[in-house]
Amino acid sequence: MKSTRRGKIEDRIHLGKMGISPLRVLGKKLSCGQVSGCYRLWVEVCEKPMPQARKPREPRVLCFIAIFLMLLAVSATQLSADTISGTIKDPSGAVVAGARIEISGESLSQPVVLTTDSAGKFTAPNLSAGKYAVKVSKEGFGDIETNLELQGSAELALSLTIAAQQTSINVTGKAAAYVNSDPVYRQLRDLGLGTSYHCENFTLRMDVGTFELKSGTLTLFALVNRFETGAIFVGQGHFSLKPMARLDVQELKRRTGNETAEADFGDVVFRFSGGVYPQFSGALGQQVETPKEAVEVFQRWKNRVRHRHEVPEGFTQAILEDDTVDNVDADVAAAIYNPKHPAFMNAYMNGTPHKDLRFFIRTRVGAIPQLDSPEEVGLINVNGGGMDDGIWYLQHLVSELKVHTASSEEDRRLFATKRYNIETVIGKNNRLASRATITFAALVPGERVLKFGLLANLRVLRVSDENGKDLHFIQEDRKQDGSFYTVLDEAPEVGKEHAITVEYAGDKVVYEAGDGSYYIAARTSWYPNLNGFGEKALYDLTFKVPHGNVVISVGKLQGQSTEEGFAVSHWVTPVPVAVAGFNYGRYTRMDFPDPVTHYTISGYYLSELPNSLRAFGGSPGGSINSAIQANALAAMAPGAMTKYVLDQTRAQMQVCSFYFGKAPYDHIEITEQPNFNFGQSWPNLVYLPISAYIDSTQRWMLFGRIDQKFTGFVQEVTPHEVAHQWFGHGVGWASYHDQWLSEGFAEFAAGLFLQQAMGPKWQKDYIEFWQRLHQRMLEKNNWGVAANDAGPIWMGLRLVSPRSEQGYVNLTYPKGAYVLSMLRSVMYSDEPKVENRDQAFIDMMHEFMETHVDKPASTESFKTVAEKHMTKVMDLQKNGRLDWFFNEWVYGTQVPRYALKYDVQPEGGNQVKIKMEITQSEVDGSFVMFVPVFADFGKGMIRLGQVPVTGNTRRTVIFHVDKAPKKVELNAYKDVLER
Repeated sequence: MKSTRRGKIEDRIHLGKMGISPLRVLGKKLSCGQVSGCYRLWVEVCEKPMPQARKPREPRVLCFIAIFLMLLAVSATQLSADTISGTIKDPSGAVVAGARIEISGESLSQPVVLTTDSAGKFTAPNLSAGKYAVKVSKEGFGDIETNLELQGSAELALSLTIAAQQTSINVTGKAAAYVNSDPVYRQLRDLGLGTSYHCENFTLRMDVGTFELKSGTLTLFALVNRFETGAIFVGQGHFSLKPMARLDVQELKRRTGNETAEADFGDVVFRFSGGVYPQFSGALGQQVETPKEAVEVFQRWKNRVRHRHEVPEGFTQAILEDDTVDNVDADVAAAIYNPKHPAFMNAYMNGTPHKDLRFFIRTRVGAIPQLDSPEEVGLINVNGGGMDDGIWYLQHLVSELKVHTASSEEDRRLFATKRYNIETVIGKNNRLASRATITFAALVPGERVLKFGLLANLRVLRVSDENGKDLHFIQEDRKQDGSFYTVLDEAPEVGKEHAITVEYAGDKVVYEAGDGSYYIAARTSWYPNLNGFGEKALYDLTFKVPHGNVVISVGKLQGQSTEEGFAVSHWVTPVPVAVAGFNYGRYTRMDFPDPVTHYTISGYYLSELPNSLRAFGGSPGGSINSAIQANALAAMAPGAMTKYVLDQTRAQMQVCSFYFGKAPYDHIEITEQPNFNFGQSWPNLVYLPISAYIDSTQRWMLFGRIDQKFTGFVQEVTPHEVAHQWFGHGVGWASYHDQWLSEGFAEFAAGLFLQQAMGPKWQKDYIEFWQRLHQRMLEKNNWGVAANDAGPIWMGLRLVSPRSEQGYVNLTYPKGAYVLSMLRSVMYSDEPKVENRDQAFIDMMHEFMETHVDKPASTESFKTVAEKHMTKVMDLQKNGRLDWFFNEWVYGTQVPRYALKYDVQPEGGNQVKIKMEITQSEVDGSFVMFVPVFADFGKGMIRLGQVPVTGNTRRTVIFHVDKAPKKVELNAYKDVLER
């Protein structure tokens, strides 16, 4: 029975394409790593009869059988056994099952019709020699036909093309010859070993790391264009790392139990750029025969770094093996092509107990570019699901630390992207084919190799320059180090714009969710993305999709048309944005006016349920529960619930505009997605989970209970994602250290929405919001570790460890919100004559937005803005700086506990004296915080003021008021984080 949604109330739930049950998805939120605006809820053997004994055959029967076999053998020599077989693939190289094969020929009275199997194969046996035509067709692809003259057997390898893309992507054999065939890259990929030397008691100091090559052999790699590119040590060695900074010492101790990293190794593979080799010259003793162990080590290293896990086993695999996985050979090729390429050295150690300990020094691009790391030096223990898996050390060069020049705002780019012009076709089979023209400018002289983030399932077909000339490109198999690199024929002049065009196709971007509903994956890597969220560029996007479906994209819609049965839409971003994305499905549009801010607000909803929800539809004669669930689904009214969501959006746009300033985009598109447990925000485009369109009655009917954490998620997700138009897109972040400025500030804005947009009875929802955040940070997990114990919020994704898997999401979001809330509380004016007591905070946030329109924000740059707007009472150190606040809450992990005793006494002149004793504990002696004090005089809590308290101490203060309060409280609205 087809499920429809034509009722009074819209109610949709998606339990995820992984088949997660309702109870398992309730109650947790999960970040999407570095993707801005991701807000996620976590919450027999058969026995055969024995054959009967047979009677011996009679001689006449045996004779007849012998004659028959002889005749059969004779006739067989006269029949043809010729065969046509083959494999059908799509443009990405994936096999195509279910393709129709039609074979016609002179000797056939009628065509032979076959269908390819699950491996894309077909076989037509017992054909006569002669001429044949083979035609292949498959819905969503263009037909292809080939002719052949059959003599014996013919094995065909045929590739289909996306139907609507035949005239725009034409891959020739010449273009295919440019993949992985660059001569320098080919030498590196097929590299052999060179000369070996005895090595004894050699010490190699590299920044904070020290290698002791005690005894063994050092084997150099064969020269590539006269460059030394690496070496292998086999023998007895030891590595040590001693951090300089206090935070690094603490992190290393949390990871290893020690303040220094110490590891013995039996072999280590070094790969480096040209200028590093001289540091190894002192290790070269007498020349010796290359040991077989060196060959084995090299092969084992290649197997390790060239292999990607389909499902990451731990955090380091997830980070290092993403869409920009290192292809070490391509990275070395970049250094060979440019002798002035920023220096790097990678060391891969194998020892006991650490089998894959990696020490990286990479200038300019960062030690771990997949993490957007500004630091140049890193130590990573890659141990899958092991308890010591993780990033042990990540810091700037010692030379920068000593002279205080290290900064999260360092430019790590080699090229700056200016514009993307992308034409994309989505076939009826949900496969994607695109042509992207990327305009860029070099930032570093001599660079010829560009590295892009691109989903490994999207296979590059051709790369060409502005004149249409084919360029070499690198993209190994998706199960290997299959990142996409392009090699320019010559280094472009710094600052001068150039362009390349990339043609590619594949799958795993769009997944069907049922009846016009689709999951959109690879949201940052569906196109060749040069620098991720690290910069903003202009986008010109054209989409061609099957008729009846709608694309909603970043940018402004410029026009729509129909072409060859495909719906075509054209979108352009009027201002540079950090990322491009789209939603896709059989959507209906609804516009919603905003007479206050004059933003254009539009909503897009689906009229049919995704497949994942139809399981709740029940069946005739089913249980009472299934009947209740079926009634809940039948009552859904997508239009009505979309109006509710758009009303929330409008209110949040007004709140954010008032507190933070005008958003950088004058319109916003709110789109429903079949994903149940997370929302996401792209520039002017919001993906809301289907759960945001469900009311509490329908949640009870579907799940049989009301979960308060899930209710909180539904309550928060829309204002959180809308706020990302300011935080995350209006203002980006400089590095992983600074993502709290995006996620935390958007979370704060969700709380602000509950306070400012929910009417006069806002207090309960607002307080419960902050209580949920408090629980996420301070509640201990099964390992006895709270998110706040994992480290300072400034550590970002490095908070994730086997003992704190949710450390990042359960600290970055809530504590980031609390940091901003505490600044607001401290800046709040207690002067009764002030028109807007939040004015200092509002001015700070407006300037923060205005000064970071064209550059990403760092923790340090936000601190500078905050110091400019700090009040006099905040200048505790009398130096105009907020070091005390940021050291405590951003770079620290202390959380105070407060206790209050008070006494109310009458005074003369109708005055009342409130004497309070405030105790602060569980912090160090220098910890200071302003504690807000509230009193209830019969109409709810009113703020009396704030009291600074230093260290573990008890402070007595007196307030004079006009009448006796019913109750006095500290921190009544949870403005300050406390235990």
